[in-house]
Amino acid sequence: MAKRLGKRTIQFSQPPAVLSSAAIAGEKEGQGPLGKFFDEISQDSHFGQKSWELAESEMQKRTIALAVKKAGLRLTDLDCILAGDLLNQCVGSSIASVESHLPYLGLYGACSTMAMSMAVGAALIDGGTARRLAAAASSHFCSAERQYRFPLAYGGQRPPTAQWTATAAGAAVLADKGADVRVSYAVFGEMVDMGVKDANNMGSAMAPADVILNPYIK
Repeated sequence: MAKRLGKRTIQFSQPPAVLSSAAIAGEKEGQGPLGKFFDEISQDSHFGQKSWELAESEMQKRTIALAVKKAGLRLTDLDCILAGDLLNQCVGSSIASVESHLPYLGLYGACSTMAMSMAVGAALIDGGTARRLAAAASSHFCSAERQYRFPLAYGGQRPPTAQWTATAAGAAVLADKGADVRVSYAVFGEMVDMGVKDANNMGSAMAPADVILNPYIK
């Protein structure tokens, strides 16, 4: 059984293995410093779909499929999918997983969703309620703009402090055995509000949580 260390840290007694991982990103992300680490860089931000939301779903679906393939498995070998995105009711992730015919657990943690899906997935495996699962998260610049600010067609001018939501998806396959890379600990943070009022400056809003949490990880 997992053991709690202090208020926030969980130590897994049988650390789940990370069998594989995959990441797919958009053209702009491919031009950045992390470009060489993506498995695939799409030149089509629509990913062949008719809307930005469906594009994000397709991107996440492809990423999960790639991670499963890299693990030498099939989707039917998984017990469940844990995934989330930035959209209402995690619609991007739910559509991405609807054809998998697997139990789907939708998670929302904004920028922490990938870490959250891996932490919750590790807890399920360590607790014996799952053997193999996929943990995933995604975001799409265009769907996020429509969700949080203004649709691109509105033509609103972006201020200098505005952040650019990534068009990317990541996925990992966790299992009870089969690899040397393990998830040994999980740390669940707390909400920190330092009063940042600029809705476009997401970096300033999120940075204090990391700075304040680190000294108190246990």
